[in-house]
Formats: sequence, structure tokens, C-alpha cells
Amino acid sequence: MGNLISISTAPVTGLIDRPYYDLFSTLEVMKRLWQESVVHGFEFQNLAEWDYENPPRDDDERGNRRVAWQESAKYTVAEIATAIRASGLPVLSVHANRDVGLCLCSDREQDVAQGRRLIDESLCLAEEVGALACVFHLWDTWAADLDLAHLKSTFQEIAAAYPSVKAAVENVPTQLPGRTPFDLVREFEWITLDLRWAAVYDELDRFEPVVNRVANVHLRGRLEGSRWVLDDAPFGFYKALDTIKHRWGYAGILTVEPGVPRDSSWNSLIAALSSLRMR
Repeated sequence: MGNLISISTAPVTGLIDRPYYDLFSTLEVMKRLWQESVVHGFEFQNLAEWDYENPPRDDDERGNRRVAWQESAKYTVAEIATAIRASGLPVLSVHANRDVGLCLCSDREQDVAQGRRLIDESLCLAEEVGALACVFHLWDTWAADLDLAHLKSTFQEIAAAYPSVKAAVENVPTQLPGRTPFDLVREFEWITLDLRWAAVYDELDRFEPVVNRVANVHLRGRLEGSRWVLDDAPFGFYKALDTIKHRWGYAGILTVEPGVPRDSSWNSLIAALSSLRMR
């Protein structure tokens, strides 16, 4: 059996002119994609916009996500899991709330407690919907200092309660002096390899020796016509895909994180997704 092809859910609602935080529009687009038979399942984004307690912390200077949080309906993990199960759609992985790392690296006890809650909730959601993996941004990407041993022990303690789910740490950027994302993620049992960040740090080849611990590969690409393009990278999108699949022998989940320009068509997206299954 070949790789399982997946697509991240949040961005594609734009193709039906619905906001990314609209849960039921997300499920509608997932159903349409599933009917096209171009993916084996989905990476479901557990959005901070749905959290009852706090607005997103990883907001940009424009404050767009705070506005989205104010506008969005709120859901518990149980409610989200029920909606996904009712849809009958396969979720291969869950992407945890992106505020996990910001909370865990805070000096405030209440923030750390929130980070622990967010880890537990996303793992619980993954388990409830039968996902194979759960993806985490585990550190503050702007922090010049962090206690990696504490992060690791906290993460392992919570993940141990969900043995059926691979709790996979993504190679997001770091400001730690002399350290790269690979230096950090290799400390954890399971890894999510994100192509864009591997390109930024030019360290894709460093992941080959740990490919047996890669639970998910994020194929970050911009849709150009009916193909995927990786901008400003030392390697091309399809060359990297061939390296990971054929040279390394990676047989796990391949998750497209699509950059879909506003003028993109549905047919272009379907053709681009089909190109992955044919390689």
C-alpha cells in the first residue's frame, strides 16, 4: 500500500467563499473532496477560533484572528468529534491548536495550564475520530531561550494517555542560538516534517536518518495551475516529494497544506491533488 494522501482542512473553505473557521462549511468541502476520490482522508485543524476560553495568541499585528474568534461559533471537543463522526469522513490526523507552544513557554502558571489543556483536548479529539497522528507546534517560535527538557516531559506525560495516537512535533522555526528546528524535533518520539520549514533552514536531508519516526509530512505548496509550487526553496516541491517517498522509503501520511490563490478553480485543485497519487 502506498502513502495515504491527506489535505489540511482550514484553507480550502475559501473555494466556496466561506470563512476558514466555519466548521460546517469545512465539513462540506471535505465531503466534496472525498467524493472526488483524490485523497484518502484529511488533517483536521483544531482551531483556536473555536475555543470558549481564550482568543488566538498567535495573532498577527492586524488582529484578524481575534476578530475571527469573536465572530466564530464555539465548540467543545466532544461537539467537534460528534460532527466529524456524523459526517462519516476519515480524519487521518488532527492539527492541535497552534497556541500550545506559546502557552507552554510562558512564565505564567495559568498559561502553562492552558497549554496542557490544549494538548489534552487535541489528543482526545484525535482519539475520538480515529486519527493516526496529532500535530503540535510545541514551542514559542520567537523565544530565544526555553526549557526543552521540561517541554518534553510535559508533552510525554500527556501523550502517554493516548497510546493509539502518534503525538508528532512539527519542525516549526526557533530562535534558540545555534539550534535549528531539526535539532529540537529529533528529541521527540514522533515528528511532523514540514517542507516549508525544512526549506527555510535547508535541512531536509537531515530528516532521512529519522524517517522511521516521521508520522506525517506536511507538503506545503502553492497551487499554480494544476501543480504545486514551493516558493523560495532550495528544492522543488515534486523533487522533495520523490526524495521522501522513493529515496527514503517513507510510507506514511502525506498532508497537503495548500496555498490556494483566490483565482484558483476547483478543477485545478483536484488535478493538483491527483498529481500526488500518480507519483
